[in-house]
Amino acid sequence: MKSINILSFLLLSSTLSLVAFARSFTSENPIVLPTTCHDDDNLVLPEVYDQDGNPLRIGERYIIKNPLLGAGAVYLDNIGNLQCPNAVLQHMSIPQFLGKGTPVVFIRKSESDYGDVVRLMTAVYIKFFVKTTKLCVDETVWKVNNEQLVVTGGNVGNENDIFKIKKTDLVIRGMKNVYKLLHCPSHLECKNIGSNFKNGYPRLVTVNDEKDFIPFVFIKA
Repeated sequence: MKSINILSFLLLSSTLSLVAFARSFTSENPIVLPTTCHDDDNLVLPEVYDQDGNPLRIGERYIIKNPLLGAGAVYLDNIGNLQCPNAVLQHMSIPQFLGKGTPVVFIRKSESDYGDVVRLMTAVYIKFFVKTTKLCVDETVWKVNNEQLVVTGGNVGNENDIFKIKKTDLVIRGMKNVYKLLHCPSHLECKNIGSNFKNGYPRLVTVNDEKDFIPFVFIKA
């Protein structure tokens, strides 16, 4: 008789436990099951802003400038007596390197969910907006050569010529929305864009150190 009572008690306890379990996962407290979807797929990335506080827009012209004291804007020049200028340089506060910079436009390979604004850490191509000859019309898109120098001669659609923009925490007097540029070729780790004097010119280069980079701001041209 005792064994029957014990068995009844165990069955009743199990039933109550199952009822409690079921009630705890009603529509008000649903079971969250793992899925094959990623939350990042629907993540809206922040916009990149210029110095006026407006988002950068695909196809519009901007000056890329290093806001640090003594530095200046990025520009295109011919420093090797080539048929087409291809050196991506940085103006400086010394007589031979003074200047206002060369405007650029940001381009995407195709239409995307990001609309016509440039967003952080999304792939863009950077192209100088400059008058050129028919011979050099395809020599204005940025790329990185075998010497790790930023030059022109890239191609929109070539995944090795992709750049991305990342926000920095730098606080520079009189400046806001300070970023850094990264070169992000297909299937390889992104590298910061830094600077280096090569053959007497202030060149943009890729650097391996995560902490080594040039800060940049964007000014509507």
